[in-house]
Amino acid sequence: MIRYPAVAGSFYPSGEALIEMLEEFFSDLGEEGRERRITAGVAPHAGYVFSGYTAGRTYKAIFEDGIPETFVILGPNHTGIGSPIAVYPEGKWLTPLGEIEIDSEMARAIARLSGIADLDELAHRYEHSIEVQVPFIQYLAEKAGKDVKIVPITLGMQDEDVAEDLGRAIFEASKELGRDVVVIASTDLMHYGTMYGYVPFRVRADELSHRIKEWDFRVIRRILDFDVRGMFKEIREMNHTMCGPGGVGTAIVYSRLAGAVEAELLHYTTSFEVSRSTEAVVGYASIVFRR
Repeated sequence: MIRYPAVAGSFYPSGEALIEMLEEFFSDLGEEGRERRITAGVAPHAGYVFSGYTAGRTYKAIFEDGIPETFVILGPNHTGIGSPIAVYPEGKWLTPLGEIEIDSEMARAIARLSGIADLDELAHRYEHSIEVQVPFIQYLAEKAGKDVKIVPITLGMQDEDVAEDLGRAIFEASKELGRDVVVIASTDLMHYGTMYGYVPFRVRADELSHRIKEWDFRVIRRILDFDVRGMFKEIREMNHTMCGPGGVGTAIVYSRLAGAVEAELLHYTTSFEVSRSTEAVVGYASIVFRR
């Protein structure tokens, strides 16, 4: 089974342009590490021109910490197609950088140990939130000379219970199989502006961007505190439009079980820094969790 790219040439370039962009994002890349303290990372999934540098900070940190055997990548299901909690079962994913193999043994174990996940490829067919993460992994795996596998999981349901179930299932599967795993939570933060049904405040554009940052940092503070329930509480109180809280919650739960004791915000920005438009302003953060 091969999953073909759905957003190559739109969310990110195809061909040589993709390699050139990744080389720019990783121009300050250090040596591959051997510590393996990082348990999970948070990375955005917008077009690379808006959020690629921020996403790259997460993968730079992982590379310099040490590349794992398997990346379990969780992203929201924007299309509404397929199972509510869909683990891609087997085969390969194709991007302009080539193929990457699915860790089918890990995928089956997660689905078996979870009370809510299904093995389902349909939910992934047109979804971009996981696809945009894969070229970063391929590029750095090539740098490290390693054969890395992935387990993509889309979330159509996102709450505390989903995070607890999946985080525990991923941890138990990794222990059962002896896998060295890093969890990636693919999420953008606040979506604001007329494009998303919000009428911006009557303030200067730069002030609007500042307010969105304030709302995002209320959520980010909870993430850095490993506080899943507090994160969801903030989201509900603010009607915050973060699109991947379930994946972030899962990463936190997994990280706690895997012995993580600290979290670090590596980079934050908004789409306004590139677009200068208030019709659609989205926040992006790079975060890692470490043992």
